[in-house]
Order: sequence, then C-alpha cells, then structure tokens
Amino acid sequence: MDNKTNAVKSEFRNALPQVLAVFVKNFLMLSFGMNIGFATILIGGLLRKSSNGFTGVTEDQISWIGSMSLLTIPIGSVLSGIITQPLGRKRSMQFITIPFVICWIGFYFSTKMWQLYLALALMGFFGGLVEAPFSAYVSEITEPHLRGVLITSGSIFAILGIFIQFMLGTFYNWRTCAIISCVFPSITFILFCFVPESPYWLLLNNKVEQAKQAFAWLRGWSTVEEIELEIQDIIKQHTKESVTRSQKIFSVEKVKPFLRKSFLWPFGIIAFAFVLSQFSGVPTLQTYAISIFATLNVPINTYYATSFLAATEVVGALVGGVLIHLIGKRKLLFVSLTGGCICNVLIATYAHVNNVKYILLVDENDSLNGLETLNWIPLALLISLSFIVYCGVFFLPWVIIGELYSYETRSVGCGISSAVSYLINFVSNKLYLKMASTITIFGVYLFYGSVCLLGIIIMYFLLPETEGKTLEEITSHFEGLSKLGNNVKRKRQASNYAHVNMSFKDDEVEIVSSKL
Repeated sequence: MDNKTNAVKSEFRNALPQVLAVFVKNFLMLSFGMNIGFATILIGGLLRKSSNGFTGVTEDQISWIGSMSLLTIPIGSVLSGIITQPLGRKRSMQFITIPFVICWIGFYFSTKMWQLYLALALMGFFGGLVEAPFSAYVSEITEPHLRGVLITSGSIFAILGIFIQFMLGTFYNWRTCAIISCVFPSITFILFCFVPESPYWLLLNNKVEQAKQAFAWLRGWSTVEEIELEIQDIIKQHTKESVTRSQKIFSVEKVKPFLRKSFLWPFGIIAFAFVLSQFSGVPTLQTYAISIFATLNVPINTYYATSFLAATEVVGALVGGVLIHLIGKRKLLFVSLTGGCICNVLIATYAHVNNVKYILLVDENDSLNGLETLNWIPLALLISLSFIVYCGVFFLPWVIIGELYSYETRSVGCGISSAVSYLINFVSNKLYLKMASTITIFGVYLFYGSVCLLGIIIMYFLLPETEGKTLEEITSHFEGLSKLGNNVKRKRQASNYAHVNMSFKDDEVEIVSSKL
C-alpha cells in the first residue's frame, strides 16, 4: 500500500511542474484569446448609436475590422520560427507581452478608423510571432501521456480569453475593455520569470548545464544527478540536429527537410484540418456574433447571447479535452464533423423556412424592437454548433500541429501552419458578409455543412491516431519507416519523460522499412 501511495506521489510530483509551466504559457494564450475576441466587441460597439466618436461605419469597414488581425497573424506566423528560434521558446513568448500591452493602449486612444486598423494589424502580427513557440514549447516539455491534454489546454485558455472579452463587452464599452485587457499580458510577463526554457532548445544551442537544470526542474524538481543518464540520451539523439543548426540558416541543407515527405504529408493534413476548422461555421459566428444573433431575432440580449456562446465554447473545449484521451483524436474529429454538418444544415433550413436571407448590421436594440414572439430555435442551433465544433474540429488542428512534425521542422512548420490557419480564417471572415448577401444565409450554412461532410470522408483516409504515441513514433510514420494504427495507445511509459520522447522505442509500432 505504501509503495502504491509513493508511486502516486511520484507521478504527481513529475506531472506538477509540467502543468505549471504549461499554465504560464496558457496565460499568454488567454491574452491571445482576448485579442481575437476584441474584434467582436469592437464591431458591436461601433454599430451602437453611441460608438465613442465613430459614426457612419460601413459594411466594408466592419468586414475589415473582423478580419484585419487575421491578415497579419500569418505574416507573424511565417516569420515566427525564424525570429523566435534564436531567442528561445520561453523568452520569445515573454517578450511578446510587451507589444500586446502597447496595442491595447493604442486601442484606448484611437480616434480614427486607420488607428483601429493599425492596432488590429500589429496585434495580429505579434500574436503570430508566438505561434511557433506556443506549440513547440508544450510538445518539448511534456510526457507523452500528458501531451495531448496539456496541448489541448492551450486552446481552452484561448477560448476562455474570448469568453472573458465577451463578458467585459457585456458590461463595458470597447475602450474600457481595451484598457482592462492590458492587465493580462502584464501578469504573463512576470509569470514567465518562474518557469524554465525548453531543454531541447537549450541543448541544441550548446547550453548543456542550463538544459540539465531545466530538465531537473521539469522532472519533478529532481537533482541533476538523478536525471544525468536521461540527459545523456537526449544529447546523443540531438547531435545530428546540433550539427545541422551550425550551418547557415538559408543553406540548401537547411531547406531539404521541408521538401521531404516527412514534412509535406503532415503539412497537408494540418492545412486541410484548418480548412475544416475555419469553414465549420463557428469562426464567422464568433466574429459577427452580435449581428447574427440580431438578424435571427434571438430572444435575449445579443451581448448576453454572445457571452453564452463563448461559455459554451469553453465547455465544449473542456469536454473535448476529456474525450481526446478517452476515444482519441480520429473518432473525436469524426463526431465533431458529423455534429457540425447536422447543425449547419438545420440552421440553413431554419433561415430558408423563415425567409431570413441577409445579415443585418444592427445592434441588439434595433433587432429586438417590436419583437412579439420568442424564438429559441436559432439560438439553440447556433449554441449547439459552437459546442460540437469546439469539442473537436476547431481545436484539434492546434493539438496535432505540435505532434506531426519532426523536431528539425517543428518550429518553422508550426509557424507556417499557423499562418495558413489564419490566412484561411481571414478569407472566411472577409467573405462572410459578401457570401451572405450573394447566396443568402441558407447558402452559406449549407456550404459549411458540405465542408464538414467532405472532411469526414477525406480525414478518414489521411489522419492516423496519434493519441498516446511518442513523437518518435509519429515522425517514423510520416517518414514511411513505420505505421501507426488507429487505436489509442493507453500504455504508460513510466521511464519515458518528455525529453526522451524521441529516443523511445515501442513494440506496438511495426517497422516496415529501414529507409525512405
């Protein structure tokens, strides 16, 4: 009994520092979520009769506000791996909090539309810069059996940030929301002072002693002597990467890994997963929530409905975080896409039957005046859509983005994939109002439902199950050296901490080839 108790304590001690380090990173994700959610509050505020100095806002201006940051996030994401790699995972994320604060102050003092555009653009760019360290940091500091849940937690915190921003928008005007939002990145900067850098990054930059200290901290606050053998295993595994890193950044050898199947195959899967995510119907709902709720005459204040929407997204992500460990990523994705398809078709049907054709750019007062009957159907359908999509298809790409790439391509790959995501999101948001005015709301949501159905068919053949698998197993699969099954591996590899993920050999993987 004592041995069992000690084992539980040991597991808890090993996991706790990883959870704490990821929590600090997630606090930055919360700030990032508040950045994303602010566009919705800003649009609603500008549509009000009292819009803090802005009057006569046009549909085109509204569409740019809803998508401006999404246009510059990809630019930051593409540069993310290149710019942040020399600084390190932790330091990059810590320093990005400074321009976040500056941008929030810029929002508060804006009096011209171009100033809002500039603040949105800069917020997006600097948010994009941390995409690579976001994903890479968690993948490199966590154990395989914790990795899926902890990576998922980042999406949950981002959604929580959106929820907090929506709640602030319910009670305060957009300028006050902006100044309150300064607090969160400021706290994040301080918290990063208390967690270590990724030992992987430290080793590849010849900072062996610092890597040992970081590894010991993440290994349950162990001593360096206790983890010396494991450190030596990592050093052996990364000798090749260290040599490659010493070459010039734009050399031919540096580009070769990105032309191989082991990069292009995962990139294709992740890019398509982001297409499914951004055209699931939820991202545009999130951006134009106030106007959509107003157009469909939901029976409650549209700001309350928007807050309820964000709360539902948080719950959906939490449920997804639990289910991902129980049923795996593949099944969760298929369930989410199926539910999304059904909800989108029902929304399209409701709009067609009730002759609701076009999005009205109005605030909640314009929408609710003269409302005689309460209609909960569109609210229930939109909330259900958000819940089921956030359970899987919306956040799963952000989970697999840190798993599918090999170590030598992970940093840049995460940045490029994130750029693709936000570029698709930009297209989705920018075209939404134009699509609704051209093919009507019925056509838009029927299109979203068709995308979900197509995703089920294609992902069935493309996506392997990665839940519980080590990073080495996943990399070997995409190199063609081994084959992953579609079952969740639940076996705990007690001796295998995050930093020896890539040196782990498991008998559940069938070796089918010894070379590419």
